[in-house]
Amino acid sequence: MLYRKLIIVAAAMLLVAPAVALDEEQAQKATETRQGLLKVVGWNFTPLGAMSRGLIPWDQDLAVRNAQRVAWLTTMIPDAFRADTREHALQTDALPVIWEKFDRFEELAGNARAGAERLVEVAAGGDEEATKRAVGALLDNCRACHDDFRVKR
Repeated sequence: MLYRKLIIVAAAMLLVAPAVALDEEQAQKATETRQGLLKVVGWNFTPLGAMSRGLIPWDQDLAVRNAQRVAWLTTMIPDAFRADTREHALQTDALPVIWEKFDRFEELAGNARAGAERLVEVAAGGDEEATKRAVGALLDNCRACHDDFRVKR
C-alpha cells in the first residue's frame, strides 16, 4: 500500500514540475510530441477559421466536431511543454522564454483552453455568427501565446 502511494506521489510530482532534465533523445521526443499536438490542433482549427472567413461553406456538424476536438487537445498543451528543452539544439519555434515564464505560458494556454471550451458551447447552440465570433476569440487567445512564446514568422 505504501509503495502504491509513493508511485502516485512520484507521478503527480512529474506532472506538476515546471521542468524536467532530459537527455538529447528525450528532448527530441518531447519536441516531436508537442509539435505533433500543435499540428493536430491546427488541422482541426483550420476548417473553423476557413468557414469563419467564408473560404469554405459553413458546416454546422464540422464546426461542432472540430471545436470539441480543439477543446480537448488544448488541455494537453501545458503538459506537452513541461519538459524543458532549452539546453538542446532542436528544430523548434518554441522560444526558451517558455520555461523562464512557465506560469505565464500556462495562463495563456489556459485562456486558449477556455476559449476552445466556449467555442464548443457556442457551436453546439447552432448560431453561425456567434460561432464565427467565438472562433475569432479563440484565435486571439492562440495569438497571445504565439506573440510571446513562438518564433516570429
